[in-house]
Amino acid sequence: MTAVAICGLGLMGMPVATRLANTGYRVSVWDRTPARAAAFAGTGVTVATSPAAAAAGARAALVLVSDFEAVRAVISGPEGVAVGQPQVIVQMSTIAPHETLALAEGLPPTARLLDAPVTGSVPQAAAGQLRILTGGDDATHIAAEPVLETLGTVVRCGPLGAASALKCVLNTCVAPMVALLAEGLALADKLDLDQDLLLDELERTRVGPLVTRKRAMIERGEFPADSRLKLFAKDMKVAEATAAACGVQLRLARQARLLADEAVAAGLGNLDYSVLTTHLRNRVTL
Repeated sequence: MTAVAICGLGLMGMPVATRLANTGYRVSVWDRTPARAAAFAGTGVTVATSPAAAAAGARAALVLVSDFEAVRAVISGPEGVAVGQPQVIVQMSTIAPHETLALAEGLPPTARLLDAPVTGSVPQAAAGQLRILTGGDDATHIAAEPVLETLGTVVRCGPLGAASALKCVLNTCVAPMVALLAEGLALADKLDLDQDLLLDELERTRVGPLVTRKRAMIERGEFPADSRLKLFAKDMKVAEATAAACGVQLRLARQARLLADEAVAAGLGNLDYSVLTTHLRNRVTL
């Protein structure tokens, strides 16, 4: 049985660990909140006391945490993944390209780091249908690929940092669509349009896949998180900072981020990012 480690058991880490355990891997898990890891007690999954302990002897150590500071602490800290010396460290969080390169510079020369952010959310992680964007050298890809292919489709993007760069651009293009959907629904309220009719027709437009994924939440007015709004806002900050370093202004993405920041300040940060539709509709109505 191939040994793998999962460090970070949030919305994505939990289904990733469960899928790998259910498909025959020997899985060790760690999370800074012990209660999350304790959910695996008695399942055959090893609950480790540190990232280093989880990663020891692993073919791949997958890191899925919230931001660069957390990534750096989990990988490069005194009890970090690098201390456990797995064959490859797979960094799957959304961080900036320059942060990925800085992370690599702080690792021991023998450590292999794969840049591997994902597109998709909880349902895709559970079903093994993620798209995993990867950046790194050939040897590192070869070491990690069998594990990653269990989780979805691997898309090679180039050298280290290229996958994080592509994820930044994808987020930049998608975020304004979420804000546009929220604005459209708010306008439809003012025009007394039937919501079912509107959503039916929107599913036939360019925003159709987004509407299809989030329609049930919009109709129920309940937004259990597949992708948390506060991470949506964080990802937009990463994209804006990356663009600014290149001399590019992201005007539309910035407006989406400002709307997200406003909703987070209203206490909605732990809900799915599609809660922006309800937040803006309520705000416009007032």
